[in-house]
Amino acid sequence: MFSFLFALFLAVSAENPVCQSRFDSEEELYKSIALHCDDISVRRNYLKKFGDCITQEGINIIEEKNIIIVEELDCENPLDAVEFFFRNKKLCSRSVTFYPSKKVFTAKKKTAQVSLPENWKHTETAETTLFYDSTAKFEENSDTTGQILTKSGEGIFTNHLGKVIHPEFIYAKGNWEKVFPLRELFSLKINKDDSFEVKIITENRLPYEKKELFELLDIKADAADEPSFAPSSCTVKGKGLKGIRIPKTEYLADKESDHGTYKISLHYPDLQKKEAVTAKTENYDLEILFSDGKLEATLTIFAKKLTSEEALNIRAAINREIPAFFVQTAK
Repeated sequence: MFSFLFALFLAVSAENPVCQSRFDSEEELYKSIALHCDDISVRRNYLKKFGDCITQEGINIIEEKNIIIVEELDCENPLDAVEFFFRNKKLCSRSVTFYPSKKVFTAKKKTAQVSLPENWKHTETAETTLFYDSTAKFEENSDTTGQILTKSGEGIFTNHLGKVIHPEFIYAKGNWEKVFPLRELFSLKINKDDSFEVKIITENRLPYEKKELFELLDIKADAADEPSFAPSSCTVKGKGLKGIRIPKTEYLADKESDHGTYKISLHYPDLQKKEAVTAKTENYDLEILFSDGKLEATLTIFAKKLTSEEALNIRAAINREIPAFFVQTAK
């Protein structure tokens, strides 16, 4: 009996070091991962050698020699993986992803249990999970790619080249924060002295010629300055605004992402106070507030992509409550 227990102890002890230190005896695999971390053959080779170490359902994150290894075992929805097998008569899958020299990265959010190294933490949006090393140093206002972003007063993020970026997370004041960058804005403000300002922020192309822009917006005014342009935005100022088309919301299904904030702001005397319109789901939050002379509509989309039904409901609410035109009647 003593010999049997001793032999069993040796067998278990021989297995544990392999699983605990993946690369101690696998220098070539380590080099392959460092050089070709996204190669499917490298991932398969890893699972061939260490797949039996992945025994607990969920996501297990390991840090070995400055490489983050994300191992996953899924027996509930084994659809997207590298390796499939049966366990207890259930179809399961194993997969692995590598992040060499990464101190922060994102992955598609899953409901599976997550196991992390002691110094790693995570935070989530509706569809994305951010993993980060809490002991690492990150640049203020950096995104997960390391770019340092600048945030405008309206909530637009741009990189050092002035290109508009739509991050999900930003490192600020010592923490990784979820952000919902401004993507679309239409603002109309008419002042008491009859001056006006129109501001548009959009991902769609706007004409730079004054005549074409005014035809697009159907602007009629006693006087108007030349439009001023900034990244993804345009401002028109003038006096004696007679009329302007207020853009209707449209949903572009082929757009890469919907995540972010969309606003319509109207300030002019004819607007009357009434009950607010609100709608909130796990994927978006719509709020339209009314007061005398003011309308503020804010749509925050938490998901990367809305469904067609969600988009239809949002469009119906906004288009029902917001006028198609502003028309200044003669005094």
